[in-house]
Amino acid sequence: MGHTIQRECTRCGTCCAKGGPALHREDLSRLEKGAFGRKDLMTFRRGELVRDQISGELMPLEQEIVKLRGRDTNTWTCRFLNIVDHLCFIYNDRPVECRALDCWNPEEISAMYDKDRITRMDVVGDESGVAELIRVHEEKCGYAQLERHSAAFDADPAAREAFAEAVRFDMAFRAVVCEKAGIPAEELEFYFGRTLADTAHMFGLKVTVTEEGPVVERENASAAA
Repeated sequence: MGHTIQRECTRCGTCCAKGGPALHREDLSRLEKGAFGRKDLMTFRRGELVRDQISGELMPLEQEIVKLRGRDTNTWTCRFLNIVDHLCFIYNDRPVECRALDCWNPEEISAMYDKDRITRMDVVGDESGVAELIRVHEEKCGYAQLERHSAAFDADPAAREAFAEAVRFDMAFRAVVCEKAGIPAEELEFYFGRTLADTAHMFGLKVTVTEEGPVVERENASAAA
């Protein structure tokens, strides 16, 4: 017997379970009309190690991306997937990547995947007050400088302290902007990306929060001791 060739979506939800789509310039109008909001977005920052959904490889980002968040902190499944019937809550306003994706024919999504992606500045405006907050955070917590600190982490106490200081700044900065700038906590991952405590593993490090503050160490430090 011959195999049936798939030519239409079967609503299996597999693509949605692999993570929300990155947003492109065409999606700005959907954001502006309120199909989804900043609380529904997260940013992967330049230099962050992420899995390319076309090649399947882990690689550092050359340019930041903004994408739809997962349902919660324990899953990458798109927050707009109805897990009961595998339908999309925002189907008529779904992002352009979702519209381009045919799992049986990936040519269209492959061709546009890394084209015309938006950044945080496209959303907030380069001259806005929150844009300045983003720039301050990047200056203190950018992944390029953290890469340098991590490379010297074992041999140089100053590098260890610099990495730890960035982690402390990241934690304190997020708390301050919530309190002073009135930014809702659920929007922080859009404005400032994932916390350094969550991404330190990219550098083979881990962050433990103690009563005295965060402690940064090698992931295998306990085993080696």
